[in-house]
Amino acid sequence: MIAVVAGALLTAVVVWLVPPLIYPAQAAEARAALQAGLLTATAAIVAVGGGLVALFETRRANEDTHVRELYTRAVDQLGADEEIIRLGGIYALERIATDSPGDGRTVGEVLSAFVRSRSTDPTLRMSQPTLQAADVRAAVQVLGRRPVRPDLYLRMRADLHGADLTGPASLADLDLVAANLAYVHLDGADLSRARLSNADLFRAHLNGTLLTEARLRRATLIGAYIDGANMIGALLIDANLMGATLRGSNLAGADLRGADLSGAEGLTQEQVNSAIGDRRTRLPVGLTRPLSWMSMPA
Repeated sequence: MIAVVAGALLTAVVVWLVPPLIYPAQAAEARAALQAGLLTATAAIVAVGGGLVALFETRRANEDTHVRELYTRAVDQLGADEEIIRLGGIYALERIATDSPGDGRTVGEVLSAFVRSRSTDPTLRMSQPTLQAADVRAAVQVLGRRPVRPDLYLRMRADLHGADLTGPASLADLDLVAANLAYVHLDGADLSRARLSNADLFRAHLNGTLLTEARLRRATLIGAYIDGANMIGALLIDANLMGATLRGSNLAGADLRGADLSGAEGLTQEQVNSAIGDRRTRLPVGLTRPLSWMSMPA
């Protein structure tokens, strides 16, 4: 609309300044005719511009209404009894977040609440904790799927604190950067190559979890339970593992440069020797920094 008004003002200036330059004062009739023609053209431009603005606003309003309808329908589907309908709602919400970036945060919050609620409901958990329900797993995968559009990155930040995702279901390659995973249960899960930088895993349960080549740079793992985990090649640069338990975990090739392992329980000298560290790496009392770490770049 601003462009239309600016164009009209510019045309008005032209109407009053150009004709006197073309026609001398003696040709008043010709000058008036030219001004009248220019005024008519200006009115037409304003009318067309106004119509285009109105059309744009109408279309945007219709799109917003359509998105709201789709969102309401998708949220209703999450509460359906049939799993297939709930799955449809989950993927519909993903599509909404993709097509309407402004709704990405809301979609992320809704899916996170869905995972927290359903994964911890004792009436919905299977008798054998061997695999998450398909709808819960799908919601986590949507939250951890790197958006195609860069402007959606981190907008769907996962908040899965306290969720029970126990079991060997594959969550490999998920993008859960800066996610809230405090107190989450991921025992036995496959998080190979998962992106978990800056994630909050305070007192998370990761016993027996596959963390091969997982990226945990600057992640918070204070008091986390990581016994028997496979952490071969995991990236833990500047991660905080104060008080974490690491009994029997495989740290071969794990990058612990700048990591804080002070107070870690169950950590042995053999595990430390198999990992990568530097002068900044903090170890529990009684363990020594390997000589190879002293020459490692920070």
